[in-house]
Amino acid sequence: MLPAELAQKYEVRGTLGAGAMGTVLDAVDRIIERRVAIKVVKMPAANDPEGKEAHARFRREAQAAGRLSHANIVGVYDYGENAETAWIVMELVEGGSLKDRLDRQERFTVQDVARLMEQVLSALAYSHGRGVVHRDIKPGNIMLSSQGPDASVKIADFGIARLENSSMTQVGTLIGTPSYMAPEQFRGEPVDARADIWAAGVMLYQLLTGEKPFEGGFSAVMHKALNTEPPPPSELSVTVPRAFDAVIARALAKRPDERFASADAFAQAIRQALTAPSGAAPSAPLPLMMPDSDATLVATGGGAGTMGGLSGVGLPGLPGLDGTAATGTTASRPAFPPATEPKPAKPEGKRGAPLGLIFGGAGGLAAIAAAAWFFVLQPPPGPTPEELVRQAELARQAELVRQQEAQRIAAEAARQAELARQQEAQRQAEAARQEAERQAELTRLAEIARQQRLTEQEQARQQALFRQQEEARQAEAARQADAARQAAEAARQAELALQTAEAARLAELARQQEIARQQQDAARQAELARQHEAARQAELARQQEAARHAELARQAEVARQQEAARQAAELARQQEAERQRQAELERQRQLALVRPDFRSAAAAAVAAASCGLLTWTASDQSLSIAGVARRGEDAAIRRELTARNVPEDSARLALQLFDGPYCGTLDVFRPVLALGDSAPRVSVLGTMPLAKGQFVRLDVQMPDWPAYIHLAYFMNTGEAAQLVPSPLVPSTLQQPSARLRLGEPRGNFPGWEVDEPFGTDLAIVIASDRPLLASVTRPANERPEEYLAAIATAIRNNLRAGGRVIARPVVVETVRGR
Repeated sequence: MLPAELAQKYEVRGTLGAGAMGTVLDAVDRIIERRVAIKVVKMPAANDPEGKEAHARFRREAQAAGRLSHANIVGVYDYGENAETAWIVMELVEGGSLKDRLDRQERFTVQDVARLMEQVLSALAYSHGRGVVHRDIKPGNIMLSSQGPDASVKIADFGIARLENSSMTQVGTLIGTPSYMAPEQFRGEPVDARADIWAAGVMLYQLLTGEKPFEGGFSAVMHKALNTEPPPPSELSVTVPRAFDAVIARALAKRPDERFASADAFAQAIRQALTAPSGAAPSAPLPLMMPDSDATLVATGGGAGTMGGLSGVGLPGLPGLDGTAATGTTASRPAFPPATEPKPAKPEGKRGAPLGLIFGGAGGLAAIAAAAWFFVLQPPPGPTPEELVRQAELARQAELVRQQEAQRIAAEAARQAELARQQEAQRQAEAARQEAERQAELTRLAEIARQQRLTEQEQARQQALFRQQEEARQAEAARQADAARQAAEAARQAELALQTAEAARLAELARQQEIARQQQDAARQAELARQHEAARQAELARQQEAARHAELARQAEVARQQEAARQAAELARQQEAERQRQAELERQRQLALVRPDFRSAAAAAVAAASCGLLTWTASDQSLSIAGVARRGEDAAIRRELTARNVPEDSARLALQLFDGPYCGTLDVFRPVLALGDSAPRVSVLGTMPLAKGQFVRLDVQMPDWPAYIHLAYFMNTGEAAQLVPSPLVPSTLQQPSARLRLGEPRGNFPGWEVDEPFGTDLAIVIASDRPLLASVTRPANERPEEYLAAIATAIRNNLRAGGRVIARPVVVETVRGR
């Protein structure tokens, strides 16, 4: 559970994982409603040095991640500790880890690999710029924001990170995950940002090929990382562009100075390899192999072990909680070409073993032999059995180092011979290339001469064609000149015709003007006659208007007398109404002197609702009625309370009204209806009505006994759905008084999204001490009568067997939009 310091601010939703040291909780910030993950560990005992070291790593994780704020790094919001526990409050990432994707054998394209690595290297460049070296980059610590193909990266678990100016990790400490550890980490040397470059290169190799470059047990991985080179990625997968071979070779260089100088430079090299002409990215995804489980090792003094606690398990948004190390063996692989141009081969007869390496290796073996002689042949006086065992182990390790050094020398000699062979092959290939270029140049010159001959022929043909076109143009000009002369003659004839037509038009216009003058004289005579008639009609209208005014005055007097009579009658009616109101007030005052029976009034009001599922509580002073009822039944309830003299301020009605065919449905659940405020208590999250695109989410308080939960949903379209249990939302036995959130989208469950048809729906939450219906036997949607018959039979059988069943209804209103 949460420490007392966090219980007020955070609400725990569930447990994401647990280990030997502590627990990771799924929680929500009550104030800002932000989901978080809280990692809680036990404080170590005073006499537990390993526990103290683990606690120091836990605190260092908070310090390292807390000083970083980047889109591709899991955010840390808070850290604290008390006498019993320590905790980190961090960002919750729900998409799982990259290792989970690899374990499920998911497929990635080269473009997706480049996009993921771009985000990882961006986060590393940011952390390196602020003095933080992660030291444990691996797929298990690369979290994904979602399950989709476009999920973004979040780097997690800075528990073994090295902070700038920190001395917590000393020289000689072996720390990290073997398959992803750089050579300097195996040697226990101080590490810097280039160790993260190496680990990122291992991860890029694994994403491109489906295999790790160095596999096997701890000793095998260490030997290969120190002495061998993996095959080029393009040899393991034909879909990998060859340009990535040089990128991998530089990222996995044995010497830190030969690797990429920064994460940004690494990312730039990936982008260039992706767009290289000879390395076009394939359109088909790459097949991936199932990777081994990798755990982070923390060991000092020549030993190695696993770091327990909260690292190693992929949980939604968090590093894992197990501690298994990768095992297995693999054969040595040939080295792939270096990232730079090979040096010229030595002259024949002067090629030999690399003396510097031999003498250097011999010197190293001599130092190891001297150390073995000192600890084995010259032990201090009186060694204890433990010291003898430790000395024998040192001798065994010295012999192992000697064998590894001999193998490395032999491998280096073989590599030099192979390099000389490759250089000779390159020389011969260069000579063949030059000869091919010479032949190609001769062919090109011959082609140029042929093209010149063709050009001369084409020019002659063009000149002949031009002469033909010029003759045709001149003929066309003569034809157009003749056509223009004919057009001018036609225009002259048309002009003469227009002049004749204009003279005729002017004569017609003079005739029409004479006709118009005669018509105007006639119209003037008619207008004088009309004005005379209008004056006569106006006089007649004046006389009629005077008669109308006299009639209106008479009608106004009659209306005034009628209004006076109406006002007198209205005054009498108001006086009678006031008298009746006073009488009613007196009657109510008299009724108020008699105390109503609140219990019988509540029972009668509930019975008055013919379609509803209601419960009531009452005391000597008030009553309360709650539940669901058909719209309009609330008026019947209020009428019954008024008839029984229940004051309005003494009755509390908490009714959810619906419009729909739910009366028969409510009758089925009436025998098991939860009474009053008893559990299960159900409320709809969000503001009603819910709009399209929102989710139907229910907050449920379970009863105080272990129970299974069932959720039946009845729609106004006449369909019924069993939402819980279902294949995506199984029904499990819940603890007494458990608080549940139904309908929250999480993982593979998409939630219950509001969509057509809209209106008033009815949800029934049922709690029982045993499962009622098997989810696999019921369809997603069915007719209500079929579901009700099955659930009624299951409820009766459970009650007859002495079981317990209670139900609580809730109304859900939906609309298209608000």
